[in-house]
Amino acid sequence: MPHRAPPSLTRYLVEWYRPGLTDELLKETAHRIGSCAGELSAEGRTVDLLLTLFVPEDEVAFCLFAAGSPASVAQVCRQAEIPVHRLVEAIESATTGRCAEGGDVVDPLNEPHPKGRTT
Repeated sequence: MPHRAPPSLTRYLVEWYRPGLTDELLKETAHRIGSCAGELSAEGRTVDLLLTLFVPEDEVAFCLFAAGSPASVAQVCRQAEIPVHRLVEAIESATTGRCAEGGDVVDPLNEPHPKGRTT
């Protein structure tokens, strides 16, 4: 995963659909997006690709960016030939799990719901 962008940059989530997207094609696409983001950043418009995620069952891909504007993200996607279906501001949390006593990470999906419900 690319480096963490400064917290001062707004996070943007891009959603796009691609039937038949394979793991290899996703890696190539992520590389292309990252290269386009680097080119735009070199021109003075900071755009960092933070995460690329594909959900094969739904044929949907997501990219999380840190950027100065949604227009910069849209430009990166156009240059990378990504068919953006949705581009929205997002909130990112640095925490993906919480630490239990002793420093072990607790998987929130395996914990019982606080009100006794199950997922």
